[in-house]
Amino acid sequence: MPRNTFESSGEKHAARIARLKLSDKHKHDLQEILAKPVAYVHDERFRCPTVMVAIMQQDIDVLPGTTLTPQEEQILFLRLNYARYKMDQIRRRLLRIAKWTKKDILELLELNQKQLDARSKIAGSNLGLVLAMAKRVSYYGVEMADLVSEGNMALLRTINLFNCSRGCKFSTYACNAILKSFSRAAKHSCRYRNLFPVQFDLAFEKSDHTDRRQQERYHDQVQEVRNIMCNNLADLSEIELSVLRNRFPISKENPEPLTLKQVGEQLDLSKERVRQIQKKAITKLREIVEQRLVAI
Repeated sequence: MPRNTFESSGEKHAARIARLKLSDKHKHDLQEILAKPVAYVHDERFRCPTVMVAIMQQDIDVLPGTTLTPQEEQILFLRLNYARYKMDQIRRRLLRIAKWTKKDILELLELNQKQLDARSKIAGSNLGLVLAMAKRVSYYGVEMADLVSEGNMALLRTINLFNCSRGCKFSTYACNAILKSFSRAAKHSCRYRNLFPVQFDLAFEKSDHTDRRQQERYHDQVQEVRNIMCNNLADLSEIELSVLRNRFPISKENPEPLTLKQVGEQLDLSKERVRQIQKKAITKLREIVEQRLVAI
C-alpha cells in the first residue's frame, strides 16, 4: 500500500475516533488497536463458542507471591488469545465498513480489557521466576537490575507467543527465553567493554555517572506519570486525580505529599476511603504503564 494512502487512512480513522462519545483513554486504546494487526495464538477451541463462553466467564484471582495451577494457566492463556482472536475479527470488519456500530466499538474495548487482564495475571504470577533465575546466573559486568529488566521484557514477549495446547508448562517455555535474554544482556555488556577499555571503568567509578543515571531514570518515570495524568490516559475520575496529586509529589504545585488523613480532610472523606481510591487509581495507572512497556 502506498505510504500516502496508509497515512490518509490512519488520519481518517483518527478523525472518526475523535468524534466518538468515548473517554480519552478509550479513544487512545481504540487508536492503538486499529493502528496495527492484532496478533494471537490460534486454538481449535476457538471454533466452539459454547466452550469459549464458559472459559471467558471463569474468574481467576492471582494473589501476590502465588503461582497458577496448570488448569488456571491454560484458562488464562485461552482467554488471552481468544480475546485477541475476536478483537482481530472486529478490527478487520471496522476497517472494511464505512459505518461503525456502537456495539462493535464497545465489544472491541471490552475484549481489549479482558486480554490485558489475562496477560497481567499471567505476568504477575511468573515475575518471581525471573528473579529466581537472575540469582542463579552471574555475568561479569552485568548488574542484577539489568538482568531482571531484560528478563521481565522476555517474559512479556513469551506470553504473546506461548501455545498452551501443546501440553508444555509456561514456566518451562519461559525459562529458555529468559536465559537467552540474560545472554544477550551479557553480550551487550561485553561489546561495550571491548569498545571502552578497562581503564575507563575507574573513571566511571570515581564519577557520579551511576547517580546521574538513576536521577535521569527517576525524572523520566515522573514525566511519564505526569503525561498519563495530564492526558488522563488511565481514565481517572476527578476524585482519583485529586487524591493522586495530593498524595504524590508529581507536580510543582504539590511538591510535598500529604498524608491519607490530610487528603481526607481536604476532600471530606475518611482516611480509609482515601486509601481505597488511591489503590484503585494506582491500579489504573499501572495498567497503562504496563501496556506502554509492552508496546515499546
